[in-house]
Amino acid sequence: MASKRKSDAEARTERFTWFLLVLIFAVLYIIPEQNVPKWVVPTSGAIILLGSGVYQYSRKWRVSPVTWIAGTLMLILALINIQVNRDQDFLGLALLTFAAVIGAGVITGET
Repeated sequence: MASKRKSDAEARTERFTWFLLVLIFAVLYIIPEQNVPKWVVPTSGAIILLGSGVYQYSRKWRVSPVTWIAGTLMLILALINIQVNRDQDFLGLALLTFAAVIGAGVITGET
């Protein structure tokens, strides 16, 4: 069975998603951490990952389960931060999740 090659638009969308994930941490590096609520990173990650998944799916492109799982995890962490424990810091877990998404994309060729 021959594998289907991604279109340039699909590959560009995935790279842009990765760029946005890295941009979150670049912005955190520039802005003092005390000024950013703890729920911002997981919420941003959820919006980026789930938004990318919906966008790709609407174009009938294949969306990796890693994107859906990581986006859902970020949404759950954001809801925990907002509804349950505003003091819980998920920055480290978010960084690991974003790295896993990018790493899986590099290894498998899809996210």
